[in-house]
Formats: sequence, C-alpha cells, structure tokens
Amino acid sequence: MSKVYLAYPTYNGQLHWRAAQGLSAATRVHDIAAVHSELSLIALNCNQQWCSMLNGRERAGFEWFAMLHSDVGPDEFWIDTLIAEADKHGADLLSAVVPIKNDSGLTSTAILRPGERGTKRLYRLSTGQCFHSSFPATFGINEAVEALERLPGELREPGLPRDVLLVNTGCMVVRCNLPWAERVWFEDENSIEQIDGVWSPASVSEDWCFSRRVAAEGGKVMATRLVAVTHHGCVDFPSGKIWGQPRDRG
Repeated sequence: MSKVYLAYPTYNGQLHWRAAQGLSAATRVHDIAAVHSELSLIALNCNQQWCSMLNGRERAGFEWFAMLHSDVGPDEFWIDTLIAEADKHGADLLSAVVPIKNDSGLTSTAILRPGERGTKRLYRLSTGQCFHSSFPATFGINEAVEALERLPGELREPGLPRDVLLVNTGCMVVRCNLPWAERVWFEDENSIEQIDGVWSPASVSEDWCFSRRVAAEGGKVMATRLVAVTHHGCVDFPSGKIWGQPRDRG
C-alpha cells in the first residue's frame, strides 16, 4: 500500500458524474488524500496542487501524486492499475491514453519532433494505433516508435524521433518522492509564428510541458491503454476502441 495525493482540479467546482465515480472508486489498495482546487487558469491550478503535495509530502509520506481531470471518466480502481503498471515498467510518470475531444480519433499522447514548426512539431497517436492488437499495452518513447514502425497499412509511421513521449495529465500517476519532484511544474507555451506567409497560433499544453520536464530530469514517461477513459465534451470521446482517422496527418 502506498500513500497517494489525489488531485482533482476543476474550473468551477463541477465534475462530470463519471469523473465523480472515478474519484469514489479510485483505489481499493492504496491510502489516498483527495484534494480539490478551483481555478480557471489550468497550469496555475495544477501547480497549486503540486505545491500542496510537496508541502505535505514529508509529513504525510506521499509516494505518488495522482491527478484526475473533471471531464475524464476512468475505469474503476484506476490508481491501482496505474501504480501497478508503473512499478512493473519502472515508470515515473504513467498516464492513461486520452482521446482528444473532436472527431479525429487522435489522442493527446504524442511524440515531439524537435526542430519542426507548426502542425509538424507534434505527432499525436491515434486510437487506431494505440489500441491495435500489436501495439504494447504500456509504452514509453522507444516502445511507441518501434511499434509505429511495425504497424500495418495506414497506421504505420516510420522514422519518428526518440526524444520524449508527451502524455495527458487528466488521468495519471507520478512518483513524487524523488528529488526532481521539486524541479518540475506545469506551464503552457503560447506564441504565434509565420509559416509560408501565413500567421498561426502555436501552443504546447501544460500536460505536454510537464511530460517534457519530467523527462528532462531523467524521469521515465510512459502511457497505457489498460485504464480505459471517456473524455467528456459535447459528446463522449471514449478510449478502449478504434475510431476516427488512422494516423495524425498534421
């Protein structure tokens, strides 16, 4: 049994009912302290939770930091599954694969392409790729790149860099009793850029920035499909099955 700080940041205190179920059935093994925060600025909200964990870590003996977003509904006992898989694979940050809230079938599990610009900067894995029978259930950057090179037909994507796997923080666990926990935080990066004469916004979300910081500190970042989730928007966007386009076309 581990001591787990469970953060559930919200915009206005509201939770989707499936996210509320995820909080009430988060674990049957571990000792959790569930903490709510309410703020419209996502990165600041997450940093409030991260600092609260750090400030209470020694006193409470927290070994893991878990986070569930208010629009993500996970399987029962998702913390148990994530911690068991993290221990099995030596992961320091393990996230469930979460579909993006549109009809593309792409997920927010992505591979960074250093040096690229615009839409080519990030390669997002599709549900067709992550949930293909030959794709590993739990994977880091090396496993993902190797699996993408072996997939059949339109799912195949060769030649991606092995820099860092970027994952979603909406349903995740992080080892928080390591020294680098005091050197990582949540932030988002926003700018504008001109490509071929056209100005466009450029953004890297707070979860991808957090993944990158953990990896830069030597943490092992991984994702898993063993916890199925539903990302709730105007309609439900489920993981656990294949839908949408076969791969990221940019």
